[in-house]
Amino acid sequence: MPSKQEALQAIIDIVRNHQLSNKEVIAALTDTKNITKQRTTGALSRIFGYIGSILVFSGICIFIGMRWEQLGSVERITATLGIGFMLFLIAVAVMDNPKYDRTATPLLLIAALLQPTGIFVLLDEFSRGDDPLYGVLFMSVVMFIQQGFIFLQKGRTTLAFTTILFGSMFIITTLELLEVDGNVISFMIGLSLMFISWALGHSPHRAISSFWYFFGSISLLISAFDFLKNQTYEVLFLGLAAIIIYVSIAAQNRTLLLVGTLAMLSYISHYTYIHFNDVLGWPIVLIICGVAFIAISAVAMKINAKFMSTPS
Repeated sequence: MPSKQEALQAIIDIVRNHQLSNKEVIAALTDTKNITKQRTTGALSRIFGYIGSILVFSGICIFIGMRWEQLGSVERITATLGIGFMLFLIAVAVMDNPKYDRTATPLLLIAALLQPTGIFVLLDEFSRGDDPLYGVLFMSVVMFIQQGFIFLQKGRTTLAFTTILFGSMFIITTLELLEVDGNVISFMIGLSLMFISWALGHSPHRAISSFWYFFGSISLLISAFDFLKNQTYEVLFLGLAAIIIYVSIAAQNRTLLLVGTLAMLSYISHYTYIHFNDVLGWPIVLIICGVAFIAISAVAMKINAKFMSTPS
């Protein structure tokens, strides 16, 4: 459970990221009845919007699937890329309308699924290339430019998510075509996503930072373990897991903390199984070290509270 200071810092970050004025914050705190009503209405609107979008998407997919064999090339492209692009235009059009603003998010997500599918259908119908990676590269470039351009104009979190997704696909595919080692690609993408997630965590798009922290840290840790495995300096992986935990505390992100903790426990289990499988003293040493770390952390917190904390 976060402390009062952490909660206040989170409130400050929200106020700054969303550019809220003092009057708006005070009004929200005093008019609790109206805020509760808006929250309930917003939740219901969001739920119905997502359910409606799921039904629309399901209907489109079922209809296309039932008629796919009877459709010609142009009709197949229209049924996928055409509908996806049309939904994208509708989503962009309703973003600035308070009445229909909440419908934009599910429409953007559906469009982000249909448009890449349509591009692949287009390439399958008319291209003559043999390497499917070039098709993925073309799709990711087109989608990255589209999503990124509208994101810069509208600043919407959903568009930030899709821009990062297609941008990552573009980088991965490019490196694959350049025949870069898979571990190097995984390490570069993981490290890049960690930096991007840090920036997201200090922006109005904080809601999606945990998702990218998860995939970035997993990619980074897996590639690092493959680099360090069976090397004399393999224990450096434990240091990387500790860094992940430190970043999770600095970023106040529980997802990253979970990944770092599991990585550290997994490596300790792996190291124990390889080197100390039959040594009874090893788990005792781990327990003693763990208790020592807990004691040190408690002392550090007391020192910080007594000598380093500045009065508010």
